[in-house]
Amino acid sequence: MHWYDWKGEPQHFIKGKNGKLRASTLRDARKHGWYPSVTSVLDVLAKPGLDQWKINKAIDAAINTSRLIEETDSEYTKRILVSSRKETEEAAERGTRIHGMLEKAFKEIEEPTGDDASIFNSVKSLLDINCGEQNWESEVTFCNTKKGYGGMIDLDSDEWVIDFKTKEFGADHKQLAYDSMAYQLSAYAIEEGTEHSHKRMANIFISATNPGLTVFYEWEKGEDYDRYAEIFDSALALWKNVKKYWPEKQNERN
Repeated sequence: MHWYDWKGEPQHFIKGKNGKLRASTLRDARKHGWYPSVTSVLDVLAKPGLDQWKINKAIDAAINTSRLIEETDSEYTKRILVSSRKETEEAAERGTRIHGMLEKAFKEIEEPTGDDASIFNSVKSLLDINCGEQNWESEVTFCNTKKGYGGMIDLDSDEWVIDFKTKEFGADHKQLAYDSMAYQLSAYAIEEGTEHSHKRMANIFISATNPGLTVFYEWEKGEDYDRYAEIFDSALALWKNVKKYWPEKQNERN
């Protein structure tokens, strides 16, 4: 889980008793009054499509993993699970690397080269075409202390919130955008002390298999904007009740 303090500063890791960094826990958050990230909150919602994908990967791994002589059921099962998770871990690492590259490029810290340059140039072109001239800020952290959550926005401006999604797809791709992505964006778009957002929301899909292939998808304004925000608020209320932790109330007491 990811956490943010009231200033919007990430608190994903904390120094343990042995002096080494470890992942922050709910217990740490309670102690320091930290706020859960948007993605951590949304983890309370069922994801049947993702669950089925994981099941299929486990089946594929079982079919393609031969059992070793004298290997116990427990050992064999563990090897199958490790194999099935390899692709997921590789995809996560790839997405993290591409996000990091785009952050450095937008902040003009490091100019991308090779395939990375193709990705950045394609993303920038889509933004120019669909959003016009904007003062983009990359990897913006925030905390909504009133509602009780925080997060990091891939790209933010006075008019837009943008979230990057790295996926494997080609020119013949089908559906890329799903409502759960809009729940995430709606949480980013709502500013402190307000219930509704005036900002426009969009995802940019980046192909992991075809460098330079990107797709812009705007979530059209309308009644659905309120529905997305209401779903996130419901997930947030569920998260707080399941975890028995209301950071906004704890910080009021402090």
